Amino acid sequence: MSREIIQKMHEQKISGGYVVILRLFLGFAFLTTWLHNLVEGVFTSSGFVGTINYFLEDPKHIATPLDSIIREVAFPNALFFGLGWMIIELAISLSLIFGIFTRLGSIVGAGSTVVLGLGSLGVEWIWTQPMLFVGFLTCALIGAGKWYGVDFWLKDRIPNKYSRILI
Repeated sequence: MSREIIQKMHEQKISGGYVVILRLFLGFAFLTTWLHNLVEGVFTSSGFVGTINYFLEDPKHIATPLDSIIREVAFPNALFFGLGWMIIELAISLSLIFGIFTRLGSIVGAGSTVVLGLGSLGVEWIWTQPMLFVGFLTCALIGAGKWYGVDFWLKDRIPNKYSRILI
């Protein structure tokens, strides 16, 4: 990166270094989770059902309306949902790591943490998903890819009406 580009990045009101650390942390957290799930076979139809059952059948699990949606919609279509989850998790992680379409990736990441939080309510540590949600929300509101990411170069090339959602 040239010195002029870095100076332009630092002309923003918020220091980009902190946002880059948060963005990379979230991206690598999702990437390592994705790799673990891939190795464990979670994205297969039986693996997806087994993983969801692990949380839903735990005696400490707090039932939510999402449970019935999962049982009646996701279980019969487990292969579709497992592959979809695999693609979404990888897209979120790559979006944040490379800083490309970061706002969209962060919004999708925030939504997925809400779904994960409702599905694992009472089983996992209660603050795991809210902390991830706040991190994703911060990256989305600030547009974290504008610092040391591909979004910095895309912001002038994409029309403003689309860049508000993507970058």
